[in-house]
Amino acid sequence: MKRRKVCIRGMYGLGDSIYQRAFVRQFPGAYLRTPWPELYCDLDVNFVRSNTSLRTQRKNEEQTGVEFVQEPSRPSEILTIFYGPDELSKGSIINAMTWQFGKMASVFDLPSFGESPVQVDKPIAVIRPATVRKEWANPARNPDPKYLAEAARELRKHFYVVSLADLEDGEEWLVGELPEADLYLHKGELSLTEMLALVEHAAVVVSGVGWALPAAICYKTPVFIVQGGCGAHNAPHIVTDPEMDLSRVGWAQPDDYCMCASMQHDCSKHITGFLDNFKGWLHDIVLT
Repeated sequence: MKRRKVCIRGMYGLGDSIYQRAFVRQFPGAYLRTPWPELYCDLDVNFVRSNTSLRTQRKNEEQTGVEFVQEPSRPSEILTIFYGPDELSKGSIINAMTWQFGKMASVFDLPSFGESPVQVDKPIAVIRPATVRKEWANPARNPDPKYLAEAARELRKHFYVVSLADLEDGEEWLVGELPEADLYLHKGELSLTEMLALVEHAAVVVSGVGWALPAAICYKTPVFIVQGGCGAHNAPHIVTDPEMDLSRVGWAQPDDYCMCASMQHDCSKHITGFLDNFKGWLHDIVLT
């Protein structure tokens, strides 16, 4: 029987690309347009170049050793995966992908990419500082950077702290106070697979909403998310799914959590008792 040629024109954000893996795996032999082929390297999928101009995506697509093929000229079916404010007003990211793939999510996981690229004699904590990108500026989503700084100071009492980012002058820059760390990898020093291996083997990850959340969930690494605003796109029920194992996920949410859908809104980000909340979670989930 001739195999159907399904073309999946997937999303290009790293976090979204991790989420959609739970659906892509259900289309064996599909042709997937993606700048992050490594995420699916253990699946029966053919990779098609995205040719995106997005900075970090383009860098990975140019550097990857994964082989790309041409998209079939006459596919049996084309699935275009996308969500925006309309979709998120009706449900979560996973809900939106469920409608577009026409299938329920299966397993939320990621391939293992070997040992951690950072080898030290202490357990490792990964922290993601608050940044803003020129090409997709979303300052409303970021937490108040002072809370990440507080978390980093607490983490250094117990862990070797790695601060992870991919900054470039005029393209992506830090916001607010720089979190304390033992090692700063802020210039994209790690490849995608090294970055994921770091998360897989870390004792804990602390971040705002972003790719670190689904990556840590997939690897069952404890993760603490410090929220900012723009809750219509970033609230816990939007960025997670009940089928995920959320037992290791902690949250710090602003007192007056803003459920706006604006990436530029000046959302209230004050969190009463942040440090006590974080220390309690760290003790209960990670240090015990």
